[in-house]
Amino acid sequence: YDLKQFRSNEIEKGRLQQQQKKLDQKRARLDWGVPLDQLPVMEWDDYVEQAKNGRGLIAVAGVVHDITDFIKDHPGGKAMIKSGIGKDATAMFNGGVYLHSNAAHNLLSTMRVGIIRGGCEVEIWKRSQEEAKSQLIKDGMGDRIVRAGEQPTKFMQNISSAGAA
Repeated sequence: YDLKQFRSNEIEKGRLQQQQKKLDQKRARLDWGVPLDQLPVMEWDDYVEQAKNGRGLIAVAGVVHDITDFIKDHPGGKAMIKSGIGKDATAMFNGGVYLHSNAAHNLLSTMRVGIIRGGCEVEIWKRSQEEAKSQLIKDGMGDRIVRAGEQPTKFMQNISSAGAA
């Protein structure tokens, strides 16, 4: 028989595709939070008012998160996380007080409840995503893949905060 063999590059591609398929199946079973484009838009004043009325809301990069059920479990303590309620906690979350891990950003994404109207970074991000939809990395089911460090609440450079030294 004059059987031919695939090049090792093609065999590796097939292996990688099978691994990606398994990862996509695992990814589909995880809670990644409500996609930004499906969140309701809130006015800043409504956000502040709800926080004053006892709802545990923080805003990070223009995204509103309900942290009410997480306050008691916050590794930095209740006082630290409560200090961001009803405020823009972007700087606090991204190095002004503590530079949170990818895991913390992923956990925060599961608490999304809204977007601040004109929430600068998010509005820009959403617009750019609409323009570049074809360039998004998607899994086999068509859902966007969010790589570590690419969460919408994560900034690669520290944001200076007036209260943080």
